[in-house]
Amino acid sequence: MAVDCAKCASFVCGTGRADVVPASCPMCGDFPHFRDLYSTDERRQLAYEAALVEAKGYCRWPRIKEIAEFARRIGYRRLGVAHCPDMSREVALTAQYLVSHGLEGVLPPDKDDCDPGGQARFFSKEDTDFNVITGMCLGHDSLFIRASQVPVTSLVVRDTRLRHNPVAALYNSQSYYRDALYNRHKEYAHVPFQGWDAATLDRLTREVAREGRGEWCRVEEAMEFAHRLGATRLGVVFCVGFRHEARILDRVLRANGFEVASSCCKTGSVPKEEFGILDSQKVRPGGPEMICNPLAQAELLNREGVQLVLLLGQCVGHDTATMAHLEAPVVCIAAKDRVLAHNTAASLYALDE
Repeated sequence: MAVDCAKCASFVCGTGRADVVPASCPMCGDFPHFRDLYSTDERRQLAYEAALVEAKGYCRWPRIKEIAEFARRIGYRRLGVAHCPDMSREVALTAQYLVSHGLEGVLPPDKDDCDPGGQARFFSKEDTDFNVITGMCLGHDSLFIRASQVPVTSLVVRDTRLRHNPVAALYNSQSYYRDALYNRHKEYAHVPFQGWDAATLDRLTREVAREGRGEWCRVEEAMEFAHRLGATRLGVVFCVGFRHEARILDRVLRANGFEVASSCCKTGSVPKEEFGILDSQKVRPGGPEMICNPLAQAELLNREGVQLVLLLGQCVGHDTATMAHLEAPVVCIAAKDRVLAHNTAASLYALDE
C-alpha cells in the first residue's frame, strides 16, 4: 500500500520542507490541495479552532479540558455524552466536569444494552451541538460516529483490560503484551470481505466483546474485529506526536497478516499562516509550524481503499474532521492526552477523589 507514514524516518512534512520528502511520500504524487479540502467555512473553523486549542493548552490541559475549550470556542453548548452501560461512573464525572465549565452534558436514558444508533437518535432529538464518546465497545463507536447528526470527538477509549488506558498495550508490546499482540491472534483465518452494514458491525462488536470477556485489550479487540469482518486492508490515522506508537501498531498489525496504510497529521506541510493563525498563536512561536491536516489524512486513506480505519490519537477537533470524511468504518484505538500520557480517564478519576 502506497501511503505509509508510520514507517517514515524523517517526518519532514512537519517542518514545511516538502521539497525534501522521501520519494515514497504521498505528497510527491497527486496530493489533495488544502484549499479544496477546506473549502467550507465549517471545515476551516474546525481546523482553525482546534489548532488554537492545541497551542494554548499544549502539555498543560488534559483532553477533557481541551474538549470544553474547543466546544466553547466553536459555540457548542449542549454536549451529548455517548457511552456503553458499564461506563456510568466515567460518564457521570464527565457531565459533572462539563457543567462546572459552563456547558451542558446530555446523557442518554439508562439501558442495560449497548445501543449506539439509539443514542445518536436521542441526541438528535435533544439538539446536542457536539457529541463526546466516553467509552464505547470497539465497533459500537464506529456505529455511533456514523449515526451522529453532529460532530463527534473521543474522550475515553474503552479498554476494560487496561482500565481504559489502551495505549499501554503498545508501550508494553515487547514485554508483558508481546504474546497477546504478536502471537495470540495471528492464526485467525480471514473470512472473505463482503463490505459492511450496521447490522454486521453490531453483530461483530458483540461477538468480540463476548469472546474477549474483558481479557482482550483494545488493540487485540481491533484485530479480532477486523479478522471477523474480513478486512485485510487497514488504515491508521495518527498524530505526529504518536509516531512512535504508530510504528509499533504498524508492526503488530503486519505481524497478524494485515496490510496497513497510515497517514500522519502534518502531511501536506501547510503553514498555519494559511489558516490565519498568528505567530503568537503557535505552539512554538518564532519559527515555521505546520497545521494538522485531518481531511488530507482521511482522503489519503479513502484513496487507498482501506476497509477499516484505526484512529490512533489526534487533537480534539481534528479527530472530528477525520471521522466525518472517512469512507470506511473507523474505530478508536487511543485518544490523545499530552498531560496524562494518553490515559484520558485519569483526569475523570481525579474528580472523584
